[in-house]
Amino acid sequence: MVNPTILVITTDKELLSVFYAAAVKLDMKILPLADVSSRDFLAQSWHAVVVDAAMPDIDSIALLSLVRSLSPFSLRGLVVPFPEPRLLLRAVNEAQVHHVWVKPVSVKEVVSALRQQEEITGGRTFPLLLAAALESRMGGGYGHSYRVAQFALAIGGQLGLSEQDLTSLQLGCFFHDIGKLFLSEKLLQTTELQTSAKQTLLHQHPLLGEQLVKGMGLPSEVVSVIRHHHERWDGQGYPDRLQGEAIPLLARIASVANAYDHLTEIEEGEAPLSHREVNQLLQSEAGRAFDPNVVRAMLNLREPEDVWKVLEGVTELPALAPIVQRVLVLLEREDFDWREVAEIIAQDQNLAAQLLRLANSAMTGLRWRVTSLATALRILGARPVRNLLLTLTVRPFLQTPSEVRLWEHSLACALVARRLAQQTQLVDPEEAFTAGLLHDLGKTLLLRYFPQSYRRACFIAQRQGCPTFLMERLVFSVTHAEVGAWLLERWRIPAPFCEAVAVHHTPVPETQPLAWHLYWANRLLHFAFDDTPFARWGVMGILPPTLHSLIANPEQLVQEAVSQAKLVEDLLR
Repeated sequence: MVNPTILVITTDKELLSVFYAAAVKLDMKILPLADVSSRDFLAQSWHAVVVDAAMPDIDSIALLSLVRSLSPFSLRGLVVPFPEPRLLLRAVNEAQVHHVWVKPVSVKEVVSALRQQEEITGGRTFPLLLAAALESRMGGGYGHSYRVAQFALAIGGQLGLSEQDLTSLQLGCFFHDIGKLFLSEKLLQTTELQTSAKQTLLHQHPLLGEQLVKGMGLPSEVVSVIRHHHERWDGQGYPDRLQGEAIPLLARIASVANAYDHLTEIEEGEAPLSHREVNQLLQSEAGRAFDPNVVRAMLNLREPEDVWKVLEGVTELPALAPIVQRVLVLLEREDFDWREVAEIIAQDQNLAAQLLRLANSAMTGLRWRVTSLATALRILGARPVRNLLLTLTVRPFLQTPSEVRLWEHSLACALVARRLAQQTQLVDPEEAFTAGLLHDLGKTLLLRYFPQSYRRACFIAQRQGCPTFLMERLVFSVTHAEVGAWLLERWRIPAPFCEAVAVHHTPVPETQPLAWHLYWANRLLHFAFDDTPFARWGVMGILPPTLHSLIANPEQLVQEAVSQAKLVEDLLR
């Protein structure tokens, strides 16, 4: 079988090396333009043709348009130094490019684009990934368009929309802010403009977005979402001041979803709105800014009670045993005495026996059997002992079948996180284990105290193929990660673990390395067992470069962790 061939037209050696590296991972063949004759260019059936817009004396869009006519099934890619709107407009309308990369380009971006193109877009001429990639470069909240799309789909499902309408709604939300590409440079260069002048410019983005997507072959319903998502029910919106049901239904849904994301996306230094305040704002704007029926559908998806108010009033929350609490506090001191630790633990004979049994399991890696608790404690060290105590403490809280599955996942995640930390040497492996063990405790509280609403969130997430924490945010205004961090604070678990648990779905690698390791351990486990398009490509395709070079066989790593977690579970029964 002949390897697929990619033609890369660039004089940028660094860019060419990135595509070479990506081709090796994908078992493809790369040819630079210098190695291709004009006859070959016209006759070759290319898998992909990628053109660097910075190439001198070459009209990159005209060249890709030629490729489109000669080889219509070839993937057409464009590399640009920055997202210049007019160039992008030509790329979409004239060449119907499949993907745009913005320099600097990473190997991961190239691999991801070449793999995901057909799977995600279903053959459409412009990738959905472009909206998110360019959104992050405009200074907006990264992921806003994706979140709006998922919230809108949930509302659309509640309203009983057809699959065709739901697809159009999703695409429209993905692209609803793409018109801001025209405005980003203007707004950056006009710092002296008054707020009202900037607002006037921003009001142009729906029309500019509509202009940008012309020629993409999108259904008219999709384009109407882009143009009309800022119209208001009372006719005071923009750009056309449509009123009531004259506003297309999909745009009315997108409007509510868009507003909800802005209401619940917390800016740094700002206090979040409460669940009740968000509901009151939505209700107050029903019949003014929003379609009352859409608001009603949105509120029917949401939990009527405020999570924090309910949890603060619960008198029997899971709590650490007093002995465990005393030992954990003691282990945080630099001058603690192991004899004192052993004496405290020995007050609970069952706890001491279980701790010794775990110490001799594969979980700790001890090379010989230890029969003395005091000896085991000294050999293991403070952090492993803390992890064993937390393991013994957390497990009894989780009794129902769903909680047991959650426990097995958390323990496996802890083991994977520790292994990743051992490989990267960026955080303490035992701290990574602790974070992994505790990261999903918030799910237990949501499931126990809000069972119907939590199952609804899980069902919607499964139906839409999106992360559960996004639907938790829709239903509760908070996520299990935030609830888990709240519980850990009550347990007086050190702040770094609380933070890692709180942000483990959206960590910043540079400033939150513990959460970053937890994020990847969690992702590896989910991808290993989820039947998704991404999972079917294999775990290696999702790893960042930092881990890709260190983890030779992530599938094996996950399987070993799962097997080890089952052995530990057998010991605890």
